[in-house]
Amino acid sequence: MAITIPVEFTAFVKNALASGRYRSETEMIVDALSLLRERERRLDALRDDVRSGLEELDRGDSVPLDIQDIKRRGRQALSEQTRV
Repeated sequence: MAITIPVEFTAFVKNALASGRYRSETEMIVDALSLLRERERRLDALRDDVRSGLEELDRGDSVPLDIQDIKRRGRQALSEQTRV
């Protein structure tokens, strides 16, 4: 498979190779595709969560938000993080 790198990425690729971060253009492409695959996986998981949430709402399986409780739990979690 032959890949043409757009002009706007040429300097970026050359700099990454010159710095030693990557050994070849192929290694860069593989890394970029791995990141893209992970992003797609996360987006798919998010879409599934949203779909599931909407289905729960449609079934009436929801509870009203308690903003004060959310704030309290957030403050508690924050204070636990700062103790560590």
